[in-house]
Amino acid sequence: MGGENPLEGAASSAPPRNMKKKKVKKAKASSLTRISFLPSVFTLLNLFLGYQALIRIVAAQPDFKVAIYFITASVVMDGFDGTIARLTKTESNFGVQLDSLVDAVTFGLVTSMLVFKWGFQLGNPQAGSIVAFVFLSAGLIRLARFNVFKEAQAVPANIFVGLPIPIAALAVCSVVLLLGGAPPPAGRLGRLLFSLWVLLVSLLMISNIRYRTVKMFALQNSLRMLFLLALVIACLVIFPDTTIPLLTSVYVISPLLFLAFGRRARAAAPVAERRSEPAPEARGRA
Repeated sequence: MGGENPLEGAASSAPPRNMKKKKVKKAKASSLTRISFLPSVFTLLNLFLGYQALIRIVAAQPDFKVAIYFITASVVMDGFDGTIARLTKTESNFGVQLDSLVDAVTFGLVTSMLVFKWGFQLGNPQAGSIVAFVFLSAGLIRLARFNVFKEAQAVPANIFVGLPIPIAALAVCSVVLLLGGAPPPAGRLGRLLFSLWVLLVSLLMISNIRYRTVKMFALQNSLRMLFLLALVIACLVIFPDTTIPLLTSVYVISPLLFLAFGRRARAAAPVAERRSEPAPEARGRA
């Protein structure tokens, strides 16, 4: 009859029997789990330092300042493993996943335990468990989003979306250092202020605020960066209780600084262009 038969269309679209199927090559397990030795050493050292910090936090007599020093050393190791992987061209997906898991433990779990044990050891443990869990959850969400963005190459390599979790951990630790490792001020007000700060840091981690990274510096600035790095290391060793909060605070507010200086530079650019243009009389004489 005049109508179309759906079976005929299906038969015509079916592939011939003698057509060969293409074989899809599966990746070998050994290639997927390829380990770069030197970067992985720094990653596992990061985990070891975080584990040592956790021991100091949950001990019968906690030593919060020593724990913070271990966390700070973990931040340094976390910066080294990625830098070494890029310089030696040994980056791998396995290394990225391992680094994220270690960061979740060192800067997420360990820091959340510091929040609970230090901030709420004198009272309100129920509220402390909620605040610490919020920080831990925000850190893991931040790491998961970072991995997704990196795999999809959704953001430039020199940009972080949201406050990085190592800096967030140092932002919490800075409060402890500024108080000399002593418990927070007695009373609800001290615990309330500390809770608000932890919640603010958690919000910054999952925000869309863009932070700069120091990974993509030109080679001509390498000597300046080496001198600056030496100066920072010296200050960290000699004045850790002041240097850690200072550097952390500068980085936390760095988007505001870039915004302010960027507007100032854009405002000064037209003035400089007008000054560089020759006067009308001079153009007429020419």
